[in-house]
Formats: sequence, C-alpha cells, structure tokens
Amino acid sequence: MPTGAAKGFLWNNSPMRKSERAFLSMLPMIGSASTGIKDNAMPPKICLVTPEYPPLRWGGLARTALRVSEHLAGLGATVHVFHHRTVDGLPPLLDENRTTEYHGDIVVHEVTVGRETFPQGRALWDCPHTLTLQMLFESLEMLHREEGFDAFLSFFLYPTGFVAGLLAKREGRPHVACAVGNDVKKYVFSPEKTAACRSALENPDRLVFLAEDLLALADALVPIRDKSRVIYNSVVQGAARWPGPRKQGPFSVRAAGIFKHAKGLPYLIKAIAALRRTGEIVLDLAGETRPEEIPLRDALIDRYGLADVVRPHGVVPHEAMPEWLAQGDVFVLPSVSEGCPNVLMEAMAVGLPCVATRVGATTTLVEDGVSGLLVDWGEAGQLETALGRLRADPGLAAALGGQAARRMALFSPERERQEWEAVMREVVVW
Repeated sequence: MPTGAAKGFLWNNSPMRKSERAFLSMLPMIGSASTGIKDNAMPPKICLVTPEYPPLRWGGLARTALRVSEHLAGLGATVHVFHHRTVDGLPPLLDENRTTEYHGDIVVHEVTVGRETFPQGRALWDCPHTLTLQMLFESLEMLHREEGFDAFLSFFLYPTGFVAGLLAKREGRPHVACAVGNDVKKYVFSPEKTAACRSALENPDRLVFLAEDLLALADALVPIRDKSRVIYNSVVQGAARWPGPRKQGPFSVRAAGIFKHAKGLPYLIKAIAALRRTGEIVLDLAGETRPEEIPLRDALIDRYGLADVVRPHGVVPHEAMPEWLAQGDVFVLPSVSEGCPNVLMEAMAVGLPCVATRVGATTTLVEDGVSGLLVDWGEAGQLETALGRLRADPGLAAALGGQAARRMALFSPERERQEWEAVMREVVVW
C-alpha cells in the first residue's frame, strides 16, 4: 500500500485497534443464507465538500463534483454534498444557515457563511477570511455531528480542502482531496493562502489531480506524489454532431467558460483581430466574464475595432451546449492555466475541430495534428496560425473533428467511475 494509506477503516467505524480485530475474528461469520445479511451491510456515508455544485453553478468544477457524487451513489454509498455561499452583512446563525434538498439518492446541503468586515484600517491579527473559514468549519462539524460521516471527499484545495482536511484529520476519518486547477495554479502564488494550501495537501490520505502538471506543481510545494493519483474527467457523447465545414457565412470561432485570467481570452481576441484582416470571422462566446476581467476585454475589443466581431451569447444551458458548439467552425481553448477542461472535451465529443493551448490535461486529451491542434499558452501569434490553417483547409478541419470524437470515446464515465472507485477503496474498506 502506498505511503500515507489509511488502514483499518470500516464503514461506520473508527480505526480498529489490534485487540478489536482479534476479538472480531473470533465471532461467527455473519451473512449466512438463512439471515441474508452481508458483512459490512451498512452503506458507506461519504460527505463530498465542494465550493460549487449544480444547479446553482454549472462550471467545470461543479460538473466534476456532480459526476463523482453520482459515481459514488451508484457504488452504493450514501452521499451527502456540502457546498456554501458567502453573504455580506450580518452573518447567519449556525442553526439557521443550512438548507437541505434531495437530488435523487444524493443529499445536498447548502450552507450560508458570513464575511468579516472591518472599520477603517485593520489590526495586525485581523484577516478578512477568518469568519468565513471558521463558519465553514463549524457548519461542516455540525453536519458531521448529526450524520457521523465515514469519509470525506473534498474538491478544490482552498477553502474546502483545507477545512475538510482539518476536520477529517481531527476526527480520524479518511479524506480524499481533489485539486482541480486554479487551486494549484493560482492560490499557491497567494502568500495568504499558501499555508492553507500546504495543509490541504498534507492532511488527506489521498490526493487526486485532474492533470499531471497540477500534481507536479503541488509536489514542488509539498512532497505528495506518493499518495497522489491523476484522474481525467469524462464526457458523454450524445446525439449532437458537427455537420462539417460550413460553406457560407463568416468563419465562426467558438469559446466558452467563466472567463478570467486563467482562460486566456485576451490572446484569442488578439488572434481574431489579426485573422480579420484576411477574411470574414466572428468570435462567439458562451459563458460569463469575471468583473475584474471586463475592462481588459473591452479595451482590447475597442483597440482592434471588434465590436461587430465579438458576439457574447451569455450563459448557454448545459444541456444545450453540444448543439451550440456544433454550430461553429472551430472551438478554441486559449487558457494559460487549466485542469481537465470539460468544455474542450464536450467540443471534441461532438466532432468539432479544436485548437487548445498546451496546459493542464490538454496534451493528454488532444493528439497534436491528429485529433486537434496544440499551441503554446500566452502566444496570440500561434493561435492565429492554427486558426488560419483550419480556415484555409476544410479537409484538415474535417479530419481533426472526426478524430476528436474518436478520441473522446476513451474518456468514458465508466472509466472515470472505476478510477474513482479504486482511489476510495485504497483508503476505506467496504
């Protein structure tokens, strides 16, 4: 068993001492044909802790958390999801801050936590995040006190992995933490969050990363490779299919997501501006732009005169995304930082030719020149060249699209379920 494995855990039990194991070994076997009762008949009760979960949010993190919760429920576990939102003003009371809903077999708890405010200036010991983190911990502790969870599974290192890791460690419960993307690529560079990220990496019994380069950077901060695994996201191939290169209208470049620094939208805008000089082109955007990114986006659109070229479509419902993607000529992922991008997998699954930067799991998802085109991140000129190739060569676009759909068949939900099951069975016995 790899370093850091949690041994001797049974569902609905604390770690067993040798004397307890010896005593249990002398008991008659339970599970005869006459009783119909099986060993460890009680289902496992797992608390999945995540900052985002549908239907409130449908970003990549939320969708990954949803799929894994469904995988665990399908394996017979009793799954509770704990997610939160932060509010300004008076903080809610701990006995009034939780709502619970049942999404099929999954119990979903949303908790509301406060945000600390300070008068003019702050004392040395003041921190704007203390109240939020403390209330998160207390709310999770109260839920655990009521439910008695057998194990914890957290998504995102900060704040959820940090908080869940502290509670699981204190309570002696197994904990698997999943690092998704920005929690590694962004927060390790934030001095006030580095200590929390270190704790979130050190405490779990197992770590799951959505890409090898996330694991490598985290391992540079804390040596964790021996207890880490890489599990890629999955995609379902539905009925929507790219019909092939369009013969009329401007060349439609499609991009989607929650646009922030990590998503690299400014580099794509620069590439579109250059391509516009040699032919008709439009940039169709689905999703939302973070407020802090809007001034740069708008400044670039104004600089290059692209007001009639960049076409925001707002948030496209998740179930409508495959059809929306299939209406374009190419999908672009211009990110400077990524985990395992769900939207790129969805675009490839419909057979749409794709251009992506070499970041996160894209070098595994895309075979360069076979099932898509890869370029270096932060290089608008390389995006321009790749898009220009596809616009000029419909045959290449069609070939890449067909191979993209073939490639995504390898990243099935069943493969993802098996890999998550294997990780959970490494730390909890059932």
